[in-house]
Amino acid sequence: MEDLTKQREQAQTQKAKEQEQVQTGSVTRRFNFSMAELNDAERLLRQPRSQEYLAMFELMDMLSSTDEEIIEMLKENMDEDEAEEFEEMSDEDILEQIRAIFLEEFAQIEIEMSSIMLGVLSKCYISGCDCHAITPEGSILEHFKIDEAMPEGYEHGRIAFNKYPDCKCVEVYTNCCRVVMYDGEVVEIPNTAL
Repeated sequence: MEDLTKQREQAQTQKAKEQEQVQTGSVTRRFNFSMAELNDAERLLRQPRSQEYLAMFELMDMLSSTDEEIIEMLKENMDEDEAEEFEEMSDEDILEQIRAIFLEEFAQIEIEMSSIMLGVLSKCYISGCDCHAITPEGSILEHFKIDEAMPEGYEHGRIAFNKYPDCKCVEVYTNCCRVVMYDGEVVEIPNTAL
């Protein structure tokens, strides 16, 4: 009888251990799945940016520029059809197109962009300003004067922007900045290196 009781206790102990392993394993699998999603997003964010995304900044530059020479220079970078299309669009239409291009560029990334991206900085042609910020939703947030303090988190972006003055834009994330060059290539810089 004692042997039977001991066997039952051992069986219950073994069953409890197995259940614990299953529960722990499922937690680990969930964690690994989340890490896999994050790693996929990181991999996608390191890929070169599309030509449409790069052209979006020229549209934005034309909106923020009041200097006719700069506008003409920017138009020269566009093909004839783009320049003609731009002239026929209202500012609201251009802003809507900018938002659509921005959102499309990051649509393939499964995680919530606003939880990791603070915004994007690009060159601003308004006199006295050095850059403007775009929200993760693709709207212009603000034009920043050269000596003006940036909102929290954006200061890393301005440092990266000044380190790479020939870049197209700087995407500012909670943990790093991604400098996007004119050819679409992306250089990732951890915030700790800025």
